[in-house]
Amino acid sequence: MTVTLKILSAIKQMRRNGEKQALHRNLPLAEEVLARLEALDDPNEGPLGKAFACQAMVDLLPEYDVPRFTLKLLRRELQWLRESEEQDERLTPDDVQEHITRLEDYIDIDGLSAEEFGKRYGRYLRFDPVERTEIWEQIYPEVEAECERRLRGVSRGMGFCFGYWAARHDVLLRYGIDWKSPHMMNPRVMFD
Repeated sequence: MTVTLKILSAIKQMRRNGEKQALHRNLPLAEEVLARLEALDDPNEGPLGKAFACQAMVDLLPEYDVPRFTLKLLRRELQWLRESEEQDERLTPDDVQEHITRLEDYIDIDGLSAEEFGKRYGRYLRFDPVERTEIWEQIYPEVEAECERRLRGVSRGMGFCFGYWAARHDVLLRYGIDWKSPHMMNPRVMFD
């Protein structure tokens, strides 16, 4: 199988994971695809195609759970866009730079409070500040995989979020993190 087919196959798998609400499974696939894109030496695959592949992966990642890795993808995407002689109005350097700035603001805990971030970017629910940390990003795939195992077979209908948040809280406690769920952070908001 050629490198390009392996890249397309991995992105298709990322889409299937998204359909299954299992975005945490996409992180290792995205890391693999990025490495393949960087090593790709195919005259038929220019920088614009690589930039679109990056954007496809960004769209299939839980960007606020893995903002540093998402930033890595976006910065590479921006570089390829700038290297490209071709242009496409669907993906512009300005749009990518705006996305980069938003994620940089998100992880800048000291310079931008969660409340300020929410006002600036229209995220009105409060969230636990630990979600902005590097340790969160490092353990995120393992935590989500464990939650997935614990909740296998549980209906994802009304009220699922409470079981999910309880499982996530328990798993994070094993890492020494006393995470507060959206329900705890937003006591006046009704969740289903």
